[in-house]
Amino acid sequence: MSDEPEDQQPSPQTIIQITPPTVDAVVRDGVIVPVTPLDLPDGTPIRAYLTLRLEDTSAPAPTTSSDKTAHIWARPRSSHPQNIWARLNTSAWRAALAQPLGQQGIMALLNRSDLALLSLGMLVYALVRFIGLTAFPIYFFCDEAIHTNQALELIRNGLLDERGVFLPPYFRNVEKFNLSLSVYLQGITALLFGKSVFVNRATSASVTLLAGIAVALMLKLIYKQRLWWAGPLALAAIPVWFLHSRTSFETVLMVSFYACFLCTYLLYRYSNPQWIIAAIIFGAATFYSYANGQGVMFASSLLLLFSDLGYHWRTVRTNLRLLGAALLTTAVVTFQYIRFRLLYPDAIEEHLRVMNSIWMTKAPFADKMADFTKNYLEGMSINYWFVPNNEVDLERHTFKDWGNIPMIFLPFILIGLWICIRQWRSSAHRLIFIAIIAAPFSASLAYIHNYRVLSMVIPAALLFCLGIEQVWTWLQRIRIPGRPLAFACAIWLVVQNGIMLQTALAGGPLWYRDYGLYGMQYGSQQVFSTLAAQLEEHPTERAFMTHSWANNPNAFAPFFLTDEQAGRVQFLVIDEFLGNKRDIPENTFFVMTTKEYNNAIASGKFVLDTPFRIIMYPDGTPGFYFVNLRYVDNIDAIIAVEREARRKLIESSITLDGQEVIVRHSTTDLGSLADLIDDNPKTLLRGLEANPFVIEYEFPEPREVHGITLEIWRLQLELTVLVTPADGSDLQVFTQRYEDSPNNLKINYDLPNGPIRAKRIRIELYDMLAGDIAKIHIPTLKVR
Repeated sequence: MSDEPEDQQPSPQTIIQITPPTVDAVVRDGVIVPVTPLDLPDGTPIRAYLTLRLEDTSAPAPTTSSDKTAHIWARPRSSHPQNIWARLNTSAWRAALAQPLGQQGIMALLNRSDLALLSLGMLVYALVRFIGLTAFPIYFFCDEAIHTNQALELIRNGLLDERGVFLPPYFRNVEKFNLSLSVYLQGITALLFGKSVFVNRATSASVTLLAGIAVALMLKLIYKQRLWWAGPLALAAIPVWFLHSRTSFETVLMVSFYACFLCTYLLYRYSNPQWIIAAIIFGAATFYSYANGQGVMFASSLLLLFSDLGYHWRTVRTNLRLLGAALLTTAVVTFQYIRFRLLYPDAIEEHLRVMNSIWMTKAPFADKMADFTKNYLEGMSINYWFVPNNEVDLERHTFKDWGNIPMIFLPFILIGLWICIRQWRSSAHRLIFIAIIAAPFSASLAYIHNYRVLSMVIPAALLFCLGIEQVWTWLQRIRIPGRPLAFACAIWLVVQNGIMLQTALAGGPLWYRDYGLYGMQYGSQQVFSTLAAQLEEHPTERAFMTHSWANNPNAFAPFFLTDEQAGRVQFLVIDEFLGNKRDIPENTFFVMTTKEYNNAIASGKFVLDTPFRIIMYPDGTPGFYFVNLRYVDNIDAIIAVEREARRKLIESSITLDGQEVIVRHSTTDLGSLADLIDDNPKTLLRGLEANPFVIEYEFPEPREVHGITLEIWRLQLELTVLVTPADGSDLQVFTQRYEDSPNNLKINYDLPNGPIRAKRIRIELYDMLAGDIAKIHIPTLKVR
């Protein structure tokens, strides 16, 4: 529709002449359909004057199955390069984005060339995901195995969890509820194809194909990019996505479904309002895939609601049936979460406590907001995303010598950001900003790690493609042919993907040489496949399997072993046999790390046979030993002498509040006293074997003691504080138990009877689940 032409007058019956607004519309099956609903009451009489619109060449034209001229390799129709400012003109972009996609299905909007380009791009994407899938990353993590374990256990129990809940909304991963949709997906593929590392990872990698397709469709159908096919290739070439999309971590599902949510939301916004149903479903899939997906969807939904409030309101007013369907869909997908909150009302608080979130401390609200802001800004920083080998992420989650996003992508992403800023009035461009804003939201409640903010790769891929298309346009202005440029872009991205794959498979095993608990946690596939073969070959043998090299290695037994074999494996470390004499049954062998094996030899307490199997690390050094051993004959006398020695304390000194304080403490094997007071949670003091671990402060001048501040790892703690008053009165002894402690326990302990002027304070930290020997990890211990 357009303004009334000057040479055409209203009919004589017109009483009031109102200059009508210009409204874009299209013809569908002979019916004129406005692009957006008209803000007019039902029954309002109108008169339409038709003006056929010529194609707007200031923005890329939409490509449909009937558009044979808008080929991706075609030169611009104009023989003269267009001015860049005209191409970026806001009204031009809005006009291009406003063109509806029609009522056809998605496939009807793609011609044969489009389908060929999409297929080739997704083929490259899939190959880079599936080639060497079990070889890189070099670890198979407990957090990957747990999905299949939970799924098969659920099936065995008739779809009931351990509490008898039918089709549970969420599943526990050790200390917290953060598994949901991934368990059901892994259960389906495990039933169809069996239980293996490849099937486990391939399930996740297959879902990531949706992310590549969603990015491509957004670029073509919404942003009208001629280089839209570069989207999946760009996404595949982002290192942090390359690494994680080859695992079965639940964050991978979250990002994939989030990409689908963004795509279907834009289709709702620019094509057909009925796409809102698909957007709700994909949003729910994002929410249920990963705990951080809850925060991502909360922030995204809230911002999209207010960003496009006018469009939502007009759509609701003109389509009450769609509103009803959307509300019903929302009710269905939220039912499981409401059910979960009723079943486990403390689950969120427990989760935040396990993650050491500052929001679960008694710190002032201002401190909590400052901590949240600091984390959030780190998750948005260029240094974090583009500089290689940052000090924030764990090594096993990084692609060595590459940033989370390649540095070479940065100029194009910045150009894409500039385009989005200029097109701020466009809902499609605002959506990219919303996705960026939402990515670090949940992670900022605890700590930033790339797997927690992984959804950032979707707006990054979109911005990169917007930027590279703009550069392509600039180059065409100086009469560089467009087809060779597009071909060069395709070759570059394909080669980039190939280099990443080759680098990962060839060099990945040697990137980081710490293969243990604090490094790569390498060995689950190698050790447990060997263990399974040994137990199958010798059906009467049992195994003591070390657990010191990985988080929750118990998850590997049900994944790699049969139920009968898993019943013959007990998870213990050799240290548990050093301080106290324990029974070693016949036909029982030990599986130990190299360090544990050497410690067993050096202790002089065992007679060790020659190892009958050795698992090597990727660098060629021994990693795990399969060995039979027994105690030496005089073991009782050796243990008695050591028990007495453990009670002796080491004396040193430290400066506290300007005073040189004498400190006596149990023997340690990691860290120093300075690590206790440096306010750095990544440094710690670790006891060698004493349980309780004792630390005693003797002050040169009496000082007032209010209590202690303590952080301690992974134990059921009995805390004893003994204070010697300076006035010569009786020793004050205080004891407190923390039996239901989280992964990291943070304590601000105040003396029950108020401050005491003391000359000495002794602190005993006892692990109630251990014997005389325990390695007690203490990041922080301060006397207040």
